[in-house]
Amino acid sequence: MSISSSANDRKRIAITKAKETNITTPITLSERSITGFALIRIFVGYLWFQQLFWKMPPTFAGLYIYIVRESQHAIIPVLQHTFLTGCTSLHSASGCTLFVPLAAGVWTAELIVAISLMFGVFTRFGAILSVILAAQLYVGLAYVDWYWIYGMLVLLGLALTAIPAGRRLGIDQWLAPRLQAAVSNNRFARFVSWFA
Repeated sequence: MSISSSANDRKRIAITKAKETNITTPITLSERSITGFALIRIFVGYLWFQQLFWKMPPTFAGLYIYIVRESQHAIIPVLQHTFLTGCTSLHSASGCTLFVPLAAGVWTAELIVAISLMFGVFTRFGAILSVILAAQLYVGLAYVDWYWIYGMLVLLGLALTAIPAGRRLGIDQWLAPRLQAAVSNNRFARFVSWFA
């Protein structure tokens, strides 16, 4: 059984069209869209900034209650067996030797996210860090708090990671072209330029 030449031509055209549709073209966002993402970035950064004040150093008292709650309801009980060992009370951080370093790390990471997103400096790094923090909250507090809030924070962080939102109304707008100019001479600049 043989295939006619017209059937071969149709098959070849179908394969060619299939190959042509796999070619990706870059998507260009309008000025309003980029400015909208920049305003979303600033707002999300401000949300992270607001959350710094109820768990201020040096005691981080407000955070302790959430760490205890997260250790009781988390899927993986890492906090109970590491950071809360030696704690004498569920209501105060007395005797908890590893709580203060954990709390200082959380507070510092949230401060970095807030500064990065509000001022648009290395925005993608701040967005990735916000995804990590929000995912940790989602896993740890999903059975206790409003889990959908942490899910939305994860999605907002992912959206801000995908789009260089700091290049509008942010320091990345000034920083990105300078890093791109240094990319050909410096490997570190090539790595860092993606975060700006």
